[in-house]
Amino acid sequence: MNTTNISFGISLTTEDISQIGLDINLVYEKYIPERFIIPKVLKTILYIFGFPGNVLACILWLQKPMLHSSGCYLAALAVSDVVFLIMSLMYDLTLYWKVKILDFPTICQLFPCLYLSVQYLSPLLTLAFTVERFISIRFPFKRRIYCNIKRAVCVILTLVSISLGVAGIQIYFWHYDYDSEECVYKLELVYLSEKWTWITECVMFIFVPVLILFFNILLVVTMRNSSRRAQELYGPMPPKQRTATTKMLLVVSFVLIFTTIPVSIVYSLKEKFPAGDYSYSIDNISDDVTWRRHLNFILVQEVIYDIGLVHYACNFYLYLLIGKKFRLAIKKYFQKLSVMKLIDFKDRNSRSLRSSFTELRSFS
Repeated sequence: MNTTNISFGISLTTEDISQIGLDINLVYEKYIPERFIIPKVLKTILYIFGFPGNVLACILWLQKPMLHSSGCYLAALAVSDVVFLIMSLMYDLTLYWKVKILDFPTICQLFPCLYLSVQYLSPLLTLAFTVERFISIRFPFKRRIYCNIKRAVCVILTLVSISLGVAGIQIYFWHYDYDSEECVYKLELVYLSEKWTWITECVMFIFVPVLILFFNILLVVTMRNSSRRAQELYGPMPPKQRTATTKMLLVVSFVLIFTTIPVSIVYSLKEKFPAGDYSYSIDNISDDVTWRRHLNFILVQEVIYDIGLVHYACNFYLYLLIGKKFRLAIKKYFQKLSVMKLIDFKDRNSRSLRSSFTELRSFS
């Protein structure tokens, strides 16, 4: 969340936009410079680990034997996370590093739509593979019908369409101001934008994670009951690979829940900590209690938001930590790359030797 603040970096209300006495970003830079320093450090770490991790995860989940219905969802999640990290980097370069990337016609309208849609897609994909796992465990005889690659691809495409459809209205809310050369809200649509964004983000970042939590609880209960019945009938049994995969997916979904919900709670509280009187001069703001509460809240919000982005970068490392099959797959993948490089090296050497012999014969 915290994505409606692309103009650039602050979440404005109708009241805020009507005020012209202060530049809110200048206030933040003066009184809470940590708001700009913390994300520079934390997000740089996320980008360093997130980009290679998600790319490798996508490659591995799309290769046999990792290519199954759950693998399709996880590959789609990795692609979504890479796209988010790219767009987040563009946003950060604009806001924190003052590099002009987004303040251009067309890009100005498209960026909020795409930036929000990839964020909506992450919890939706997590919900999809959680439900898929629940069906697989709770209704094993229906697994072939509902838990196959073809159906997974259809669900993924549907979720992408839903995400783009819900976020598509952002194109209508934003426009490029040729006078200021900035991307800004259309003032006449600020109220509608506030309400639409509040509703959609509550659904995507509160209701959907709660739904994921509900299915996770059902899944854990179902797994325990199934294990207990199996032990009563057949005695102790070795853990199945399907159970190991389910546990890995549970961890991924719980990480998303515990990183998303705190951000959602803080986002919902922002109206409780409004900015103070805009008629104050920037040097006198620290004397106002309302301004002090607002500045403290903004700093806490930034820290929680940055920590909440962890799930976009850590999934690959969770797979490595929990998934034995995933570790074997990545080991084989790098071994295969090493063999291919060795073969390519030998081929180049043999070709160079043959060309050398040919030249020697021609001289003789």
